[in-house]
Amino acid sequence: MPYSDSSRGSRAARPISPSVRSGLAGGNLALVAGLTVVHGYAFGALGTYNLAVTIDLTGGQRAGAVMGWYTAALSTGYAIGAFAGGALADRAGVELSLAIIGVLPALAAVLVLSSLPDIAAPPNAEQRAPGIRGLIAAHRGVDPRVWLAFLIALYLNVLSDSVDTFFPLFGLSIGIPLAMSGALKGLKSGAATFIRFISGAIFQFVDHRTVNFWSVLLFGVATVALGFVSAPAAFFALFLLAGVARGLLRVTSAASIAELRAEGRDVGISSGVYNMGLDLGAIVGPAVGGFVGDVVGLQSMFQIVGAASLAGYFAVALATPQGRAAIAIGWPRPARAG
Repeated sequence: MPYSDSSRGSRAARPISPSVRSGLAGGNLALVAGLTVVHGYAFGALGTYNLAVTIDLTGGQRAGAVMGWYTAALSTGYAIGAFAGGALADRAGVELSLAIIGVLPALAAVLVLSSLPDIAAPPNAEQRAPGIRGLIAAHRGVDPRVWLAFLIALYLNVLSDSVDTFFPLFGLSIGIPLAMSGALKGLKSGAATFIRFISGAIFQFVDHRTVNFWSVLLFGVATVALGFVSAPAAFFALFLLAGVARGLLRVTSAASIAELRAEGRDVGISSGVYNMGLDLGAIVGPAVGGFVGDVVGLQSMFQIVGAASLAGYFAVALATPQGRAAIAIGWPRPARAG
């Protein structure tokens, strides 16, 4: 990724205006649809830029701890934004609220750009040919660890979004009220956020690759188990475990990207590939969950999607030497893991 001050300013300024304009669209369906597309681009671009810049600023050092705080800040922001946005919309109306919400990150960007230090280029960054061909070639040359992180991100959101989309419907079919479904979702999100904040301390004792292996396994098993239980206490336990596993996996997968920067390599494209896994999972999860649910029912859907995702992850991850090396099974204490 470029490292000049002018590049930083233009990249940061592009994604911050769609929310403002969407608040002023006046209900025009075509305009709202267009702004929604632009907003989606902006959201995706910011996710890629923010991760890459955070890694560059820290040089990829203490990857576990830094990525723990970074991903925890993201989830905290989502929670605050959801609450504050709803409260503001109730008081000021939806259109004015969207405009206000769009202005806030614009003001924050001014503060960030005025205080952001120069970012040194990675010493081992590969030179890329200009144009589309160069971009395609750069993606082909991405480190296999990045594709493993992509796979984890895809796995995470396929399971999360299939469960989050259809569990309320499944719950109603077995007598679980929507209020409880909402509480379960909140429990999972809260557990994921909390574990991210303390993950740095965890990685001082357990290598993040070991945590990654067991978290993948735990998340898949918790999803499969949803189709076998009916007691409220069991659902609370499973959602708690799923939240912990999801939170840890967001940290470990991002840490694997940060490690590349510690080796002196550029992480701009790597950040984009990783975030693409999250976005693709958010698309595939509900689509696959809905299709399978229509065929076999929601109870069996959790079992099939969970088991298939788990099997698919390990089949791909273990297919290459790099993937096998990245999955550390055991409990070694690293010299410096966080």
